[in-house]
Amino acid sequence: MTGTLARGSSAELADTTVGALVAERARAHPDRTALVCGDTELTYAELDETVTRVARGLVALGAAPGESVGILLPNRAEYVLTWLGAARAGLVEVPVNTAYKGQFLDHALRGTDVRILVTEAALLELVADLPEPPGTLDTVVLVDAAAPRRVPPGVRVLTWSDLLGGDDPAVPLPRVGPADPVAIMLTSGTTGRSKGVVMPHRMQVVAGRECAEQMGTTPDERLYTCLPLFHGAAQVNITMHGLHAGATVVIGRRFSASRFWEELRAHRITQFNALGSILPMLLAQPPSPRDRDHEARKVFAAPAPPQVLHPFEERFGVHVVEGYGLTEIKNVLYNPLRERKVGSIGLPTASSVVEVHDDTGRPAAPGQAGEIVYRPREPHVMFSGYHRDPEATLATMRDLWWHTGDLGYRDEEGYFYFIDRKKDALRRRGENISSHEVESVLLAFPGVVAAAAVGTPSELGEDEVLAVVQPEPGQRLDLAGLFAHCDRSMPHFMVPRYYRVVDRLPVTPTGKVRKADLRDHGHRDAWDAHAAGLTPTRHA
Repeated sequence: MTGTLARGSSAELADTTVGALVAERARAHPDRTALVCGDTELTYAELDETVTRVARGLVALGAAPGESVGILLPNRAEYVLTWLGAARAGLVEVPVNTAYKGQFLDHALRGTDVRILVTEAALLELVADLPEPPGTLDTVVLVDAAAPRRVPPGVRVLTWSDLLGGDDPAVPLPRVGPADPVAIMLTSGTTGRSKGVVMPHRMQVVAGRECAEQMGTTPDERLYTCLPLFHGAAQVNITMHGLHAGATVVIGRRFSASRFWEELRAHRITQFNALGSILPMLLAQPPSPRDRDHEARKVFAAPAPPQVLHPFEERFGVHVVEGYGLTEIKNVLYNPLRERKVGSIGLPTASSVVEVHDDTGRPAAPGQAGEIVYRPREPHVMFSGYHRDPEATLATMRDLWWHTGDLGYRDEEGYFYFIDRKKDALRRRGENISSHEVESVLLAFPGVVAAAAVGTPSELGEDEVLAVVQPEPGQRLDLAGLFAHCDRSMPHFMVPRYYRVVDRLPVTPTGKVRKADLRDHGHRDAWDAHAAGLTPTRHA
């Protein structure tokens, strides 16, 4: 029995804290496979036991409730065990992007007061390269056998075995409640420094429950993600989702379009998740007679524009579910499995109140564009605030609503639709343009795997639309053909004038396109449709 379970019935506590959820699943399904990652395979009983060992090991290192444990790891079993072990010990997980270095890494560790860092030897060298280690960092736990060439001064370095060796049954684990912080997730804002989103325990647990409910997940399913565990998409939308359903969670090392379906076949996957350009990249692979030779039947993917969704479902036989959420509020909308509306981001979850407000703060009429705003129906299901930044927290709250900064609208039946980020919305020839809609059309062109649309100044003193596209590796795009495709697919005022091809779109360390960089670069070296004698068709 863990310290958490000693407080009362595990069934009563399973929906309140992360540690209690794991303990309840171990009690109900001890021999069912819980986690598969690389060569590691753990039943729910083994997962619960190891999580407790990690928790006691962290406490034995001197970590006190509420202190931060940084995890700087690629996808591997120790990541999940550290996250869940920290949760059971009343500690706060800080997922650190493995692409971070320099000032990004320093801010992630220093800005969240990381006390213990769990990492690999090669990644530890990035910490050692910082001008000085964060003042709170005193212990590093290495999960691999390699010896680091550089170690931060004044920091003790232990092994994973050392951590597990600190498992003393006599060490009491603290009481953990639903409002206690379980994680500080770093946002990936495209401007300014990342903010630390403080998540309470119940927020992660309810997010997993609602995802399982919306996806219709059963205990005999096998869920897969190859997205990085330092993202909420992998950590909450698959891992916590699978644990809540009592299903099996399979974690891949990284995404590979050429090996993706083979990995799903090998693990008998029934459900997976995808973000960004993954669906277009899978569609771009050569057709195969084995395209439907797998057990996967559902994928949570956002965004999935109709030009991608329909061909993907038809080719691979997988039902695509779209939704909407933000780090601060979890997923709050899902397009239902039945009676869905393609193109919609769905209906509110049971714990969510979602509205669209006009510029005066009043509810917008059906079909009227406005800002998407949110309120929780239940306690502790949204973030507690930005870590050590009350001003930024208050800036998102107005009139008792949390403001998403996203534009959308609601139809007569209550389904919501995403238009754009407020700051990314474009205006041209007196018309408002959704960059999201332009990008959906660009992605439907053969050979395009990622796209971004931004405004760029023209000689007329107003913005033109610049399309920045990333082709499949080795693909040469026909830009005149891409222009013609856009001309056929969207109103004339939305058709981009400028087109630039890049090997890879610039992104933040957590994968969001840096549109500010694209705007700063402007349309220099871009292909100009007007200069090529092409103009959009005006239809009566």
